Amino acid sequence: MKYFSYVIYSQESGTFYHGYFEDLEKVLEMHNADEIAPTKGKGPWVLMFSESYDNRMRAIRQASFYRSVKGQRFLKKMLNF
Repeated sequence: MKYFSYVIYSQESGTFYHGYFEDLEKVLEMHNADEIAPTKGKGPWVLMFSESYDNRMRAIRQASFYRSVKGQRFLKKMLNF
């Protein structure tokens, strides 16, 4: 089974969200339907970046890295923000 580490962005609120999930399309739909508490009411959300992993723990670690200061700097540089 594949797991995804992903980064979504809401231009309206200027907010990034970093997470992991098994089904990338489904989780994006869930974010945009306000079914996930941390992103509720802050959308619409657009997928900015994702990576796939064969291991759930690796996806979790990568999502945690993107939440760190170093990870945020890396993403902003990579995504030209």
